[in-house]
Amino acid sequence: MVQIVCTGKGASMALPKVISQVQLLAQTNTPSVLYLGTPSYDRDDVFEIQTKGFRDRQCKIIKLDLSELPYSQNETPRPITYPTTEEMKQMVEEVDVIQVSGGNTLYAMKKWQELGMADILRDAAMKENGPVFCGGSAGAICWFEKGNSDSMNPTTFLNPDESLTDEQKLDWDYICVDGLNILKGLCVPHYDIIQHNGLHRSKASDAMLSQFPDYPCIGIDEGAALVVDGDVVRVIEGDENGAKVYRKHYCSKANGVQVMVLEENHGDYSLTELGLTQ
Repeated sequence: MVQIVCTGKGASMALPKVISQVQLLAQTNTPSVLYLGTPSYDRDDVFEIQTKGFRDRQCKIIKLDLSELPYSQNETPRPITYPTTEEMKQMVEEVDVIQVSGGNTLYAMKKWQELGMADILRDAAMKENGPVFCGGSAGAICWFEKGNSDSMNPTTFLNPDESLTDEQKLDWDYICVDGLNILKGLCVPHYDIIQHNGLHRSKASDAMLSQFPDYPCIGIDEGAALVVDGDVVRVIEGDENGAKVYRKHYCSKANGVQVMVLEENHGDYSLTELGLTQ
């Protein structure tokens, strides 16, 4: 039975209501957590921000670094020793929670495919007593079949081009990336935000959805969380700004996008009825 908690941004994983939900799903107040910071290139500052909620509740956190090491344009890439497939599999099997950071989803998915972590996570999702999966932004997208991603933002690359002008740094568009395919649908984090390229995430995802008629999409405001507990789906409005989650699709018959607002006070929704089951 798959259990997933997705937030609209990585830092929202530290919100008290979100951490409480993860504890509830893991059935312990101090779950052991395996942190995958691959989307953020395993940066320690991101780790500190996005695991704060777990650290505040005295949870054991294991940081598994799988990214390459950043290097400047004048440096030679440094070699790195990765864990074996069996070592990664054992780490996943021994924890209560898997947390994925925000960052560059496209990079993380490619690296996980290369190292075998993608298959390990998919296999863990099939187990009856598997771990709780969680994360925000890229850490939300990765659990879905597809994601509306800002991975082409040149400032999010492993080794950003230091010669780019301010104008060039803003010259990018959202792309559709493939996730782990544990949940069906297109995930859109930061749903309520205009990002650095000046495009509102919700409107940009409408345009992307037109390429996938009648395909489900989940938009998550930055302060909200989508909670999946088997076939039960709940929404957490984690901040005080009324953050929501949205289920929408491009209706081929109506030739337009249809949106359903998912709210915390509604209670339980059905994963099957929302069209998010594979």
